[in-house]
Amino acid sequence: MQSDLPKTINEALKILAYNDYFYADRLKSHINPHYKDKETVTSLAEAQYPWTEKQAKLAVVILKRYLSKFQKHKMDIKSLLDKPVYDEPFRVIDFAKSIEKYKDEEEESLIDLKFPYNKKIVTLIRDLKKKFSLPTRYAKYNGESKVWTFKQTDVLTYYLTLIAIRYDFKFVDVTLLDDYYEVRNEKRDYKIPTAKLIGGEIILENAPESMMEYWNKNLKDKKPLLQLDALKNLGIKATNINVEAKTYTAKKIAEQHYQKLWIDKHEYSPDEIVAGLKELDCFPILMPITGDETDKKDIDELWTWIKTFERNGINILKELSWGFDLKEPNEDTLGGWSIKRQFDKETHDKMFELHQMSKQFKFIDQTTKVIFVRNRIPRSLIKSKIKPRASLTTLGGGYYSAGTENLKRLLENLPKKLYYSDSRPINWNWNDEVIIKL
Repeated sequence: MQSDLPKTINEALKILAYNDYFYADRLKSHINPHYKDKETVTSLAEAQYPWTEKQAKLAVVILKRYLSKFQKHKMDIKSLLDKPVYDEPFRVIDFAKSIEKYKDEEEESLIDLKFPYNKKIVTLIRDLKKKFSLPTRYAKYNGESKVWTFKQTDVLTYYLTLIAIRYDFKFVDVTLLDDYYEVRNEKRDYKIPTAKLIGGEIILENAPESMMEYWNKNLKDKKPLLQLDALKNLGIKATNINVEAKTYTAKKIAEQHYQKLWIDKHEYSPDEIVAGLKELDCFPILMPITGDETDKKDIDELWTWIKTFERNGINILKELSWGFDLKEPNEDTLGGWSIKRQFDKETHDKMFELHQMSKQFKFIDQTTKVIFVRNRIPRSLIKSKIKPRASLTTLGGGYYSAGTENLKRLLENLPKKLYYSDSRPINWNWNDEVIIKL
């Protein structure tokens, strides 16, 4: 039996939300809200911030609806409903909209966008974050103060000011408008970089000075196929550029504007993939391995790739590196390979040789062509300061479940990400970019 009546509307609503709240007899003393009220009651009971006056009035209306149920359980809250008392003062929503530019204690330029909830404005901000793949530190939201805080960049200055102007925000610091006009003038004069094939060489037009410096230093003397392949990493679309290539796969990859490509294993053989990567000078590559290393199918597939590398001129004893150890084949790892799972001697020997290779070959230097990884970045890769040029995800079905955040970030930031499987992989990355079929 309840000994004390709820002292506030908040307490009474929690009794309604959680049914047996405050009760000694938890089996019989239930006050169940109707399913149509349940979501509203729970939302009010679990609110992180003090109620607004509208929320408080709604809570009283709902409790009045269930007054007879409370009285049935000898909890007469009529006097409380007649003269409501609440846990905290009402939260007052500031309907003023403002935008402010300022510097924090570390002299970093920031922009605050303050406004009461508006679905259209929130959608615009989320689209902005997604379009430019803004890291968390570039856009933060304080739910208590209802303020979005952004790191000031040219892009954010331009688009946040447009939002503020469109929705009639107050400019606390009018110099933000000066910044906006400066960025707008630069944007107006900006021309999209393009590329053309002239005399067997790809020439950039309208490229900024920094891009031209990079091109002249790293790509100017490369063959046209490699120049074409590099355009996607510079954000330049290769239109109407036709260059020669020895392999069909290399040409197809180079002509794609996307960095993430799905390669259907029914259309391309492993040899075609490796030959194409060699022609595009994509080595060293990372090969994430998932799946069951004691499964016959996965063992055979890994062995197939080892032999494919060997057929294509890669020394599997000197130019392959393993970032983890494969299990040694025995009755435990193979479940009694000779009897229970009926592993033949050939499969056992393959697994044993792969196990030996993974234990012995971990060194990484300038000659390394393939680096196998599983759940983390190998220390040898970190120490070598080698920068992989592509990832080839195939072992384990062409799907990759990220290990550590560092490994996930490394794979995400590679110039080229290839997925080789019999069906299009699900995209697991942060930016939700599309994986295009080659």
